[in-house]
Amino acid sequence: MTVKIDGTEPNVFPAVEGVDVHDAGRNAEVILGTRIEGMLIPVTIKLSYEQAQTLARLLEPFRKN
Repeated sequence: MTVKIDGTEPNVFPAVEGVDVHDAGRNAEVILGTRIEGMLIPVTIKLSYEQAQTLARLLEPFRKN
């Protein structure tokens, strides 16, 4: 499945409550904590380090301080 994150599509994860990243050897695992029908669900995305950096830049405007 491909998820495109930009301002033109509906938000796939409307309530991301947390983001964590783990080193997975040659890749990175990005774990999103999101609520679906009231339940906290972890969503794990395996990315290359370059893809993880790009994702971090795309998500920066949505970061809560």
